[in-house]
Amino acid sequence: MKKILFIASVLVFGASMFGAPKKNAVKISLDDTPIGWASYTGTTDLAGETVTPPDATRGTVGGFGGQEITVTNRAELLDAVKIEGKKIIYIQGLIDMTDTGDGSLIPSTVTGSTPGLDQFIAERTAGTVIPCQNYKEWKVKYTGSFKASDDQYGPVGEVQAKLNADWGERIILRINNDTTIIGLDQNSGIRGGSWQIIDVNNVIVRNLSIGDCYNPFPLIESDDGLNADYDCITIRSSKYVWIDHCRLYSTYSVEDLNTDKYETSDHEKTKWQVYDGLCDITRTCDFVTVSWCKIMNHEKTMLIGNSDKFTADVNHQTITLHHNWFDSCVQRLPMVRFATLHIFNCVYTNMKRYAIDRRQDCRIISENNYFETEINSLTANVKGSFFDKGSINVKKAGMSATPSWNPASYYKYKLDPSKTVLKTVQAQAGNTGTFVK
Repeated sequence: MKKILFIASVLVFGASMFGAPKKNAVKISLDDTPIGWASYTGTTDLAGETVTPPDATRGTVGGFGGQEITVTNRAELLDAVKIEGKKIIYIQGLIDMTDTGDGSLIPSTVTGSTPGLDQFIAERTAGTVIPCQNYKEWKVKYTGSFKASDDQYGPVGEVQAKLNADWGERIILRINNDTTIIGLDQNSGIRGGSWQIIDVNNVIVRNLSIGDCYNPFPLIESDDGLNADYDCITIRSSKYVWIDHCRLYSTYSVEDLNTDKYETSDHEKTKWQVYDGLCDITRTCDFVTVSWCKIMNHEKTMLIGNSDKFTADVNHQTITLHHNWFDSCVQRLPMVRFATLHIFNCVYTNMKRYAIDRRQDCRIISENNYFETEINSLTANVKGSFFDKGSINVKKAGMSATPSWNPASYYKYKLDPSKTVLKTVQAQAGNTGTFVK
């Protein structure tokens, strides 16, 4: 009975927080074609290296023409993503990647736990230098074993690394080349899992609810507190990727997360950080489009390029963001290094700190976007170029006078008027689709 009541409360909470499915569903079809860099059909990249598009006229096509599989649970999904060759995976319903049969391991509150998570920790710490019977004990003992100025080290660090790796094996979904993944309706997706698109080509992810990529084993880092691994979507060293009509979210509010703090050995109160990014795109990716997604309720939301020193990203990281709705996020919408980035017809509401952060040598073209408030639209950083045309409430300070590149030279696209973009994007962004053959 308790399990049933818990599930019911989660469903009610989710409906109240994120809204009921929309009546006028978007039609999702295998024949749909991406817009932006994912549609690029040229034969060389910006570095002059030869490329071969998956399709000569459409660019990214995922598993189009391959076998079709429908999955309804975690085991079926894990088996499906391992299949080699072209494939289309349909997800029916919401799959909790932390639930292997005995219930979700994600706590219902920031400071809470679950029986399964307590057992996970107790079994794996028994006989180690840091035995713990439950999650709360792990939080207190682990944080208290290091100074705030420490990097993780020694036997305690080895236990954390093993716990984190075991957790990753439970939640990670590694996507192969030539794969399409589609939610069949507005109630389909994954919770507690991490889509990892790493060192692959030609991937499409559409019409999914993707949330609560929870990591109970953050890593202590020198003067940077505790930091979590695992993004809802990680795109790394990959080409031709299209993320479309997805809802990316975290359930816990930033305010609640800030209340869950533990002392280091030198008595520094440190936040227990259980979330990393919602969608991070790093390390020489090319021809990536993120479109019509609702990206919400998160702190470090979207990272494009993870280091000023990783100069291999120069003339790579070719990315388009269009018709996305960033709502109730704190920062990194996105944070950008080196990328040749096109942002158009995106909406930014309830921004808690800032939207776009220009970092090392980025080249950003912004067109007809809507920012709720000008002061939160851009950071003061001007390490890269930012040229805007037609956006509402965008900060003018530090803006480039001329564009650094021309998106129309690489792909076709059509702008919606700035005055209509708020209404259009809020009505259609997110997992608002129904699959139609």
